[in-house]
Amino acid sequence: MKYVFNLNVALLFFAFVLITSCDDDDENEVTKLEATATVDLDAVSTSKFTLFNFENNAVVANTDSISTKWDIGFRGTTIILNGGTSGPGLASGQIVSGIFDELLEAPATEYASDSQSAKAITGSGGWYTYTGTTAVPNHAILPIAGKVLVLKTADGKYVKMEIISYYKGNPDTTTSTFADLNTRPASRYYTFNFIYQPDGTTNFETTR
Repeated sequence: MKYVFNLNVALLFFAFVLITSCDDDDENEVTKLEATATVDLDAVSTSKFTLFNFENNAVVANTDSISTKWDIGFRGTTIILNGGTSGPGLASGQIVSGIFDELLEAPATEYASDSQSAKAITGSGGWYTYTGTTAVPNHAILPIAGKVLVLKTADGKYVKMEIISYYKGNPDTTTSTFADLNTRPASRYYTFNFIYQPDGTTNFETTR
């Protein structure tokens, strides 16, 4: 009887360790964050901003502009964030020099909110170059390579974002079709990649 009792105790102990191990694995489960591509976000209105929510990867109705349902807004080349003078949220941001895929951690400081004098995300010379008449293609808005927008959302979560194109369909800007203003695709359409970190940390690689 003593042998049987000890065997049962050993089996129960083994089962407890197994269950505890499984619980630990579940608690420490790591999910790799993937970039989400948003193509041809329409920012053609000259009077209203196109509002966007990163968590839902969706456009938000302009009637919700005074809410915290949106994080970022687009109107032409102007970008606003839902914070400061642009909205009731906590959104702020900065432009960081680097490679989108290699930026694995959001900076700890240097975030700005929109103000009466300036937007947190600057346009010409910030996220894009305007070619004017001095370069080919003429009169083009071209995102600057190696510029990553690092943002805090309306509720304080972190996002990194890379603007790829300002033209409908993300066209090849090196072609003769794009160079010709008569055949160039419509402007005021954004294509961008982003990674949203839902757990509130600054880590852009994984989430728990």
